[in-house]
Amino acid sequence: MQESWEFDFKLIDDLPVALGLGDLVEQKSKEIGIYLSYYYRPEGGLVEQVALKEGIVLKNATEGSLKVSFYVIYYNACLNIHSEDNTDEMTLSFEIDPERQKVKFTGPYWPQREPDGL
Repeated sequence: MQESWEFDFKLIDDLPVALGLGDLVEQKSKEIGIYLSYYYRPEGGLVEQVALKEGIVLKNATEGSLKVSFYVIYYNACLNIHSEDNTDEMTLSFEIDPERQKVKFTGPYWPQREPDGL
């Protein structure tokens, strides 16, 4: 499984890309949390409070990676589980499309096990 998500993002000539992406992560924290929750869905996890963890690494003017930190909330009423103290972090790669004024975040590849055959 590898998830990706696009956001509106306009490159501004006098604003560094890193600053613009940092602002985007702060403003779209809830939406990025939904995106990251897809990785924790099989275990019943929900991601909240996404924040930029480390500096942004640029490969070139429109591509690079960044690391975010967040809380993973696990809740299951049947098993009496409600855990809010799980912190995690993830490196996301990004690709900016200046013509479409979008940025695409792509998460890591997590292999999934196929169902067992009979």
